[in-house]
Amino acid sequence: MAEQKVVLFGVDGLIPELVYKFAREGYLPNISDMMEKGATTELLPYISTWGDVNWVSFLTGQAPGNSWKGQSLPQQNNDHLIGLTQAEGKKCALVHFPNSISVDETNHFSFAPFYGGKEKAPFELASPRVFSTNLDKWPLKEVKESLGWPPIATVAHHEKNNRSSITKVNDEFTFTIQLTNGKDKEVSINLVNDEEIKLILDKDTVIPVQVNSWSDWVTIDVDDAVEGTVRFKLVHYNREQEELDIIQTQILDLAKISSDNTLAMELVDRNGPFIQSWTVKASPTEMYHETSFEEANYQATWLANAALCLLNEKGFDLFATVFRINDETHHTSLGQYDPASPFYSEKDSILYEENMWKSYILLDKTIGKIMKEKDDDTTLILASDHGDVPNTYFCDVYLRLEECGLCVLDEYGTPVLEKSKAYLKDERGGLEIYVNLQGREPNGIVALEDYEAVQQEVFRAITTWSYEGKQVSALTLKKQDASIIGYWGPLMGDVIFAYSQGFVWGTNKKDVVAKVSSPGANHGPQIPSARTEHSSNWGIFVASGRTSKTGYHRDSQVSGPYFMSDAGRTIGDLLGINDTSTLDGRFMTDLFMNNSGSRG
Repeated sequence: MAEQKVVLFGVDGLIPELVYKFAREGYLPNISDMMEKGATTELLPYISTWGDVNWVSFLTGQAPGNSWKGQSLPQQNNDHLIGLTQAEGKKCALVHFPNSISVDETNHFSFAPFYGGKEKAPFELASPRVFSTNLDKWPLKEVKESLGWPPIATVAHHEKNNRSSITKVNDEFTFTIQLTNGKDKEVSINLVNDEEIKLILDKDTVIPVQVNSWSDWVTIDVDDAVEGTVRFKLVHYNREQEELDIIQTQILDLAKISSDNTLAMELVDRNGPFIQSWTVKASPTEMYHETSFEEANYQATWLANAALCLLNEKGFDLFATVFRINDETHHTSLGQYDPASPFYSEKDSILYEENMWKSYILLDKTIGKIMKEKDDDTTLILASDHGDVPNTYFCDVYLRLEECGLCVLDEYGTPVLEKSKAYLKDERGGLEIYVNLQGREPNGIVALEDYEAVQQEVFRAITTWSYEGKQVSALTLKKQDASIIGYWGPLMGDVIFAYSQGFVWGTNKKDVVAKVSSPGANHGPQIPSARTEHSSNWGIFVASGRTSKTGYHRDSQVSGPYFMSDAGRTIGDLLGINDTSTLDGRFMTDLFMNNSGSRG
């Protein structure tokens, strides 16, 4: 196959059923054009249907048993795709890609890696915030259960608790930017007229902001010669009533954001400062949610421009990123759009469908830009790591293990390891259960001779778990049997499982299983094959380049699925890697023409 460059424009949670639906309805002219000029199929995610494990498998070309150490814990770059490209002199750019793949000890380029765990990105100087003279506009929302993993301190459905006061003292309005270093930065507000205000930072930095408009980007001093860039939007202003609502973007430290500061600064000089996250949750019921699409559009355009610059001008062979607004609109809207959801209503579904297709239209414009401006020798891949399906029940696996005598929990619902025979690891997701084995686990209490008996107890606890006549687990395997789903090795749990469709990981600190109290959708815990008539957990793969077949669609239900590791192997072949024998994946043969240029 002729050697090519590759743009992987990854999208968190892009749902194949919605791509096909919105394309049929005419909302996605550029993605439709890409599918007509290229080849399309669905991808079956690995357990758990978590972005981290599946993007790692996608870009390494290896199954989780070889490639996935845990969230934010990158493996060595030896025999997987990133290592092979390094060995053959290829240059890869990982831009806003999960930090569970590292470019350490390579010549590859990393920019703003995504931190998906508890920790904030080390280059974030201030998270995005909304400032208001009236915080009562946002009454506290009662969250009856937390859905997500890890279960401690998780907040359901991408909630953003990031609102702070604008105060008035002696006729002067001020608010405070909260920095991640623990310090505060005061901002004064000058009410210029009915349409404009001025923000004053550091006494002499003046930022004009008009109603319903974004300010220019400005550079501010943060601490000890550390600089960041920020802009603001005046989303509500009534001078007579002295009411103001102001959005502040995320502030990043450009000196720590990249593996190559010179190249990073060139991208920023060309395209403006980068932001990883938007300020307001992309939900139609959230005040000022339109700004989430504005900030996401800014990010998407930035990523597209970076891809074109690095591949067209800077000699890079592979650009890989992950864009995330679509996943957020699924979490906030799919549960009231999909008729399979217990919260569905035909009347309200229109509003929630519109919220999702806004994110798809935004993506479509970005794909159109790349398609139009990429070189002829570049293959564009639009792909996702998983989809989403609606929630019906939440499950507390720790309460189940406690119920079965396998662990002891403290007042916070955390296992007391010195008294527990089994537990789960935050970084590995909520579907792998570990026997707390002496000599292997830091606080192990189970003797080696008791290992098999405890493993069997765990297996039985999950396989016999039911609720209202329904099996909670759709698939449960002991470690020694898990190779059939791509898992093996010393890092994996002793029992791995996946929840049945509609069941998700969560906790309200009292129920082992219960109905969810509010609408939503999840992907990580449910079996990867989960599917309704309107949505699924499946990912999508669309490739358009000079060797892709034209207008071809592989029906995964008829011909069988491709897996995430197959995508990585295929990228390796497109790049012209000479020896891909250490990769687990298959080349996606039927999506591409053979070496003679005919359809293989």
